[in-house]
Amino acid sequence: MHFYESSIITTVDGLHCQVYGNEHPIDGILVKPKYIPTEKLHSDALPYRFIAGRKMNRLNLWADKKKLKKYIEEFKAQYPEYTYKSTMHEDNTLFFSVPINRIERIYFPKKGLSELMSMPAKSLDEHLKAVYEFVNLLLESGIKLNELGVTYSTLVGHYFLNISDINIVVYGKDNFWKLMDYLKKLSHPLLRWKNEEDWMRFYKGRNRFAIFTKEQFLRNMDRKKSEGYFNNSLFIIFGVENGNESWFKWNEEKYKKLGLVTVQGKVADNFNSVVRPGFYEIKDSKIINGYDEVPVKKIVFYSRDYCMLSYPGEHIEACGLLELATTKEGKQYHRVVVGYFDAYIGDRREKEFIRVLND
Repeated sequence: MHFYESSIITTVDGLHCQVYGNEHPIDGILVKPKYIPTEKLHSDALPYRFIAGRKMNRLNLWADKKKLKKYIEEFKAQYPEYTYKSTMHEDNTLFFSVPINRIERIYFPKKGLSELMSMPAKSLDEHLKAVYEFVNLLLESGIKLNELGVTYSTLVGHYFLNISDINIVVYGKDNFWKLMDYLKKLSHPLLRWKNEEDWMRFYKGRNRFAIFTKEQFLRNMDRKKSEGYFNNSLFIIFGVENGNESWFKWNEEKYKKLGLVTVQGKVADNFNSVVRPGFYEIKDSKIINGYDEVPVKKIVFYSRDYCMLSYPGEHIEACGLLELATTKEGKQYHRVVVGYFDAYIGDRREKEFIRVLND
C-alpha cells in the first residue's frame, strides 16, 4: 500500500496524523501529528478541539516556542513509538512516524472526494456544497476527478460550518502546474484571491515579520494561486507526487549537517517546488555567511509556505541547514534545508527562510 502525502491516519492511541511526503521508511509512515488526545499530555498554548468524543490539542508549530518545546518533549516521552530516528539523517533531526502496527484507520483523499462527489446535492450541508461546487470548477481545467482528493477536516468529517477550510489535493506534479495555469486566468463570482489583509494575518500568525518586511512578504506570496476563497471559505490546494515521480527515495542518500548558513543562487528549476518536501534547484550559488564557500545544488523545504515561491531565472536567498549529501554510489553534493520539525523548537524558527530577491 502506498501512503500518499495528505492522507489522514488515526492511531490505536487516538492520534490523528497527516501523512507527510510520499517516501517513508519500511517500518513506519512519516507524519505530522495534527490532533493529540489530552489524557497523557496537554498544553494551553495549543488550540483545543473535541473530536470523536475526545478532548484534543491541535499541534501548532507556531505556538509559544518555550511551551511548544516542552510539549514536544513530553510527547516524545509519552509516545516514544511515534518519533523516528532516521538512518539518513543525524541523530537530532526530528521526525514523527506512525508504526504500521499502530494504525487504526487510513482516510484516503482520493476515495473521500469520490464518495463526496457521488452524493445527492440535497444531502450536502453548506460546507460540503461549497466543496462540491469548487471541485466542479477545478474539473473544468481538464483534470480528472480521480486526479483530485479532499483532505483534513472535510475528509474526516469534523469540519465546522462557515469556519473550516476547503483543502484539495492534486495528484501529479504536471497536473498541479496545469491547474495553477488554469487558475491564473479564471474568473468566477464566488472566487477571490487572498488580499493584503488576508496575507497579513498569515504573516503575523507565523512570525514572518521577524524575517520579511511587509513588502517582501506580499511580493513573494501574491503570485500564488493555490490559496484563496471560494464562497467565503478559505481554500488551499496541495500538490502530491504520484507513486512513480518522487524526487528522492528513502535511504538512498545520507546527510551530514554542516551548520546554519545563508545562501543565494539563481533558480534553475522549480518543477519540484509544488510538493512537500520540495526543492528548488539552483546554480551560481554563493554562501553569504555561516560556512566556507561550497557549491549548493538544492534548497529543500518542508513547509507549504515555500511552494511555488520562485521561478526559473529568478534569484533567491535562503537560510537553513547546510548538509553534505552522499548518495549510495558515493557521489556528493550540498543542499540547504529549511523547516525540519526541530527548527520550530529552537533558534532556527526565527532565522530560517526562503525569499525571492529583487533583480
